[in-house]
Amino acid sequence: MSNQKKQTDYSKVVRIQIPSNPRFVSHTRNYFFNLCLEHGFSLFDSMDLKLVIGEAIVNIIRHAYSGQTDKPIFVELQFDKDRVEIKLRDYGKKVEPKDLRSFDLSDYREHGIGLFMIKELTDYYFLDQSFEVGNQMVLIKRK
Repeated sequence: MSNQKKQTDYSKVVRIQIPSNPRFVSHTRNYFFNLCLEHGFSLFDSMDLKLVIGEAIVNIIRHAYSGQTDKPIFVELQFDKDRVEIKLRDYGKKVEPKDLRSFDLSDYREHGIGLFMIKELTDYYFLDQSFEVGNQMVLIKRK
């Protein structure tokens, strides 16, 4: 048996860094919307991903960086033939699990339903807090 690690096809990986400034949310959402269309996602799935990426970035700005507009947000999309994997990385505050809203709409609190939307519009969602500093959200959407 071979224990070789699968090689990443970097022609299918897009990475960008944006500042934690809300004025970049729209540009980033639109850029990734067009990339999803170009990689064979339906119009509806591309719109879902546009919403998800926007919600995730706004959550990073609001919660990890407490509204600071000069912090880095790293966004990576890796396209495979049947799915896209999205990673959003910040170097802000770790989110306390007790502060996360549940995925139950009856648990609606003051600020909306961003995590509920992210869970509903993707096939997989994970908040990785194993880093010494910051968080990484991993999302997968299948075609």
